[in-house]
Amino acid sequence: MVNKNEKIHCRVPLRISFAGGGTDLPFYYEKFGGAVIGSTIDKFAYSTLTPNKLNKNKILVRSTDYDIETVLKIKAKFFDLQYDGKLDLAKAVLNVMKPKKLGFEMITASDSAPGSGLASSTSVVTSIVGALKSYMKLSLTSYEIAELAHKIERKELEIKGGVQDQYACTFGGFYFIEFKKNSIIVNPLKIRSDIIHELESCLVLADTNISRDSSEIHSIQAKSKNEKTVDILHDMKKHAFNMKRQLLKGNVKDFANELHESWLTKKKISDIISTKKIEKIYDNARKHGAIGGKLLGAGGGGHMLFYANLEKRRDLEKKLVKMGCQIIPFCFENHGLQTWKVNEKGVKPG
Repeated sequence: MVNKNEKIHCRVPLRISFAGGGTDLPFYYEKFGGAVIGSTIDKFAYSTLTPNKLNKNKILVRSTDYDIETVLKIKAKFFDLQYDGKLDLAKAVLNVMKPKKLGFEMITASDSAPGSGLASSTSVVTSIVGALKSYMKLSLTSYEIAELAHKIERKELEIKGGVQDQYACTFGGFYFIEFKKNSIIVNPLKIRSDIIHELESCLVLADTNISRDSSEIHSIQAKSKNEKTVDILHDMKKHAFNMKRQLLKGNVKDFANELHESWLTKKKISDIISTKKIEKIYDNARKHGAIGGKLLGAGGGGHMLFYANLEKRRDLEKKLVKMGCQIIPFCFENHGLQTWKVNEKGVKPG
């Protein structure tokens, strides 16, 4: 039960995808089956829901990242909020979930901006879904939450993209997700702690400070249903299966080489996945210790991930900084969506 003195907090981790991206697009996996591998990290999207802050027919939504807010007036609890580029993610969640009890405040924040390649927009949507789930006392499984978040982004808002992000961020941890026409299966990977320590010591996450629109790239991929594109996605899927075996066995050097091969394969899908600046960053990274790496997300910009031997990591980071990148320290996060309640004294027991 939530009373006026309680707040609902929800946090959802961001994710880094190692391989298989693109095979989670319906045109491919419904016919051939897709597979992706990756992990969530200790960067998060947050939502805070505070009941009874406004009149019963109003909802205040605020984004602390963009320092904007809006008061939504709901007539007769009929949700038909219009999308105008202002807090549309929150509006879409409300339009789909339709909470009966109004009069609350929703505040969102994220550790990474949209277009980062870390699924930040998906994490924001999923965190709002999680907060409303608790507020509305809904019994939803992790699969149902991911399906709902996917419906909100891909159908309600018509944002182009695959299916990976909603499931990865909701479930959390190291994951291997298989996509088929009538089913999506999330396989949590039990990676040994020493393997995780080595990965965290050797992986470098860098923000290129290049923004991009992932929906445009996904749209191009979906339209490129020719035999060449399908063959490339077959190879992307093979990279995902190879990485799964390498991680479970602890073959981190083979994993690093697979990152490199996967990036070379991914670039074949479209000319707009990489750019001259990204190529320059990647080539210089390879000259300064990176065994392998890739651009995260759909392509065009955002964050890049590199693997370098520990003794060469600092040289790599210094070179990336000189090239205008920002190094983002991170650790892997084993939990997915989490909600809890806070009252005037602190965290509510139970």
